[in-house]
Amino acid sequence: MAEPRKTGQNEYLKIPDKFRPDVLSLVLEEHDLFRAQRAKRIRILEKLEAHSKGHGKVGYVAFLCSETMGAGIDSSDIPAIGDALLSVGEVDQLNLIINGPGGDGTVAEKIIELCRSHCKEFRVLVPNRAKSAATIIALGADTIVMGYCSELGPIDAQVAIVVGGIPRYISAQSFIDSKASLLEEFKNAIKAKPKQDPRAILQQISTLDIPFIDHCGKLMDFSKEVARKYLDRYMFRGIRPVSKRKAQINTVLVGLSSTGIFKVHGRMINGIAAKDDLHLNVTLLGKGDQLWKDLWHYYIRADVLLSKSRGMGKLVETKNEILVSGAAE
Repeated sequence: MAEPRKTGQNEYLKIPDKFRPDVLSLVLEEHDLFRAQRAKRIRILEKLEAHSKGHGKVGYVAFLCSETMGAGIDSSDIPAIGDALLSVGEVDQLNLIINGPGGDGTVAEKIIELCRSHCKEFRVLVPNRAKSAATIIALGADTIVMGYCSELGPIDAQVAIVVGGIPRYISAQSFIDSKASLLEEFKNAIKAKPKQDPRAILQQISTLDIPFIDHCGKLMDFSKEVARKYLDRYMFRGIRPVSKRKAQINTVLVGLSSTGIFKVHGRMINGIAAKDDLHLNVTLLGKGDQLWKDLWHYYIRADVLLSKSRGMGKLVETKNEILVSGAAE
């Protein structure tokens, strides 16, 4: 058996059915489980396509990030998703199943453009969590499909930091707020009676990376601008007059900022809140809805693949293609 090519944490590797690059998957292959599970996921994708009968040619792409691996949306996802879209081809309705904690907003913008270039109608399906940059991708759709446990999140930009050797994404707003908090403390110390010694606060202020914090502010503005552009161009395009459309877009942007009505980045924004409070075009699926059952069934099988395969960070899958990142150290 040929040795599989090793990849770095953020590289994608197309996996033939002949072998897997880690011990667990090799054992699974011996029992024919990997190919059997792949075949079952393909059958579920076909069942999902059948739910869109009457919408012309339909395609499904799954894009899942493993949160336990600290996997977020980044530039390595572009060629993988682009390749998956080529395997789907031009369709009338493209459905993107997405799950992840967020990541790079500039990549989210590119993913929206890639997806929309392959279809007339673009739907995003959220089986569990689509946070931050993943929420931005959802806002670029015509419709967001959510169930009783689906959630979106604030679109405050995320910056990658390394904790314990594992990349984690932290809200850019946190760095901005830290600067503002220290400056407020300094101002209060100067004005206090009796006057307080501000040297300890000044020492903390001196450690701030001002250019980095300025960059965080630009990232925050960028996230809102991308969301504004796509809401205006697609999901809210039918709202008239223009002033009403702009007001509705602003409601979404305020609501989805980390200082808006949901306050913190990790706050759950469920389908009801997305539909009723933010007035997004959300299709809500009940627990008994067959589309939801099939979507959840696919998600669980894909999530088990990510969680049980050593070092596997992300999965991009269609009926004809399977690509993973971080498949080997």
